[in-house]
Amino acid sequence: MINCKSLLGGIARQIKVRGCDIKILNTPADFRDALLQHSSGVKFRSRISCLYVGDKENERIIMDNLVGSVKKYDTDVSMIIDRYRGLRDGGLIFKDLKKVSPIHLYQTPFMPRFNYKKPSLLGEFLGVHHIKYYLFDNTVIISGANLSDLYFGCRQDRYMVIKSKSFADYICYIHNLHATSSKLWDPNSYTRSHWSTETLRVAKNVTERFSCNTPIDNDETRYLGPKDGDTFIYPLFQFPSFSVHQIDDAIELLLSRSTSNDNITCSSGYFNPTPRMIEALAKTKAHVTVIIPSNEANGFYNGSFLKGYVPDMYNLSAIRTLKSCPNLNVVEYNKENWSYHAKGLWSDNITIVGSSNFNRRSSMRDTEFCIAIITECEQLSKSLADEKHRLLSASNSLTTSYRAFSRFTLPFMSNFL
Repeated sequence: MINCKSLLGGIARQIKVRGCDIKILNTPADFRDALLQHSSGVKFRSRISCLYVGDKENERIIMDNLVGSVKKYDTDVSMIIDRYRGLRDGGLIFKDLKKVSPIHLYQTPFMPRFNYKKPSLLGEFLGVHHIKYYLFDNTVIISGANLSDLYFGCRQDRYMVIKSKSFADYICYIHNLHATSSKLWDPNSYTRSHWSTETLRVAKNVTERFSCNTPIDNDETRYLGPKDGDTFIYPLFQFPSFSVHQIDDAIELLLSRSTSNDNITCSSGYFNPTPRMIEALAKTKAHVTVIIPSNEANGFYNGSFLKGYVPDMYNLSAIRTLKSCPNLNVVEYNKENWSYHAKGLWSDNITIVGSSNFNRRSSMRDTEFCIAIITECEQLSKSLADEKHRLLSASNSLTTSYRAFSRFTLPFMSNFL
């Protein structure tokens, strides 16, 4: 395998942690339980970023836990959600939390001149805040799942719990920076757009600061974390509005530098690669397997109107990609009554986990965050291998049938999928 440390170190900051302090969660119930456990009794800080927060019992308990921590310990709590999707239901889930902590709304700069009296489906269509992490004191949960009951049931994703002060410090740092390019939620002034020529300039400068591999402060070394750390984390960002594509860069570099002895497994809940990614898949010497949802496991299955054709469009995209890439194998996750939302990459001692689906939407419209992890810890390596095999064992060969209408809708919809 290529020297991944050198490769990733050229595009992202390196943070050392101990492999024994990283835990792989297997199920949505594990994810739910971890959120409930770690949100209870938070002593000094919490940072949450996700597309939206649900409004069922578990989500209310988590919000109540955070409110209780603020009142009892004066905990520093901050949250970033998408301006449009995050308030689709009016934000009732935040009625108590917004009184004691800031809630920031991120609006895509693709629509800087538009104001809406209520959350807009058009705004969601053009681009959303898709970054997910859940920080409680010195513990960070990285996932592609939202803080919603939908993701606590039969919806498979990936989940990683990292106990590390250095990594938590970094997440807190980038969260605070990102909040400066978001709008503090005030229901009375929701219709006022916060984007202007000046705020776009500030946001671009902020984005460049936390997407580069320069030190956070002048007196800090570039390599953060304990000296005895055996595992290395590389934070990767995607901000299409400001031409930041670290996730795409990392994937492309891994594919281009791999050899015929390498086996790479990728996963995407919505597989629709860009021409750049298709070219990298076609040229790589590695043997690549991509896990995607079957039509029935796609989150848009049985959707109304045009949404009902979305699974067929993703299936058609996978078929066309497969024809262009000789070393590619595509399989479908097909567990009865489950949907599939897992995203990431596995290869030898490296994994990538986070919010990106490695598709056109992730590359061209949404904000994304992943971490690449290289580990020398045997226990963590085994857990990652088990995670991959568990997903592959629930997958079958790609179905090559789709509704003909998808051939006409895919060209128009491709850049939004």
